[in-house]
Amino acid sequence: MREVWLTVTGEQTDAEGRIDKNAVHCRALCENRDGAYIFSYTERDPGSGDVTDSRMLFSENLCRIDRNGAVTTCMRFEPQKEAECLYKTDLGTFSIKLFTKRLAMRRVGENFHARVSYTLCFQGAEPVECAVTIKAEPV
Repeated sequence: MREVWLTVTGEQTDAEGRIDKNAVHCRALCENRDGAYIFSYTERDPGSGDVTDSRMLFSENLCRIDRNGAVTTCMRFEPQKEAECLYKTDLGTFSIKLFTKRLAMRRVGENFHARVSYTLCFQGAEPVECAVTIKAEPV
């Protein structure tokens, strides 16, 4: 297990073409287990101070994101598959559907890069095109 700088960038494009981006940059623990990369880190909301513990697993054909705290969810991404999950926040619990279009990861030296492209359907609302990009670099 080693410590890394982790940057997680999310991008959402709604039906009208509006783009919303967010990013988290923090220290994380990284473990490489049988070709899978596992990142564990804690996020603190800058406004409220609420904490969410996160764990992301990446392998060639799977990305799983588990979050527990201010946001609680377990999202599973497999190329060309749909998955359902619950997304809990202080505003309530919501059901979402995820259709994974593409999942890619690569290692360049000691750096790790990954991207998941997917469609998110939020309780009957218009689908939103999403992507999450992960970059990990040695501390």
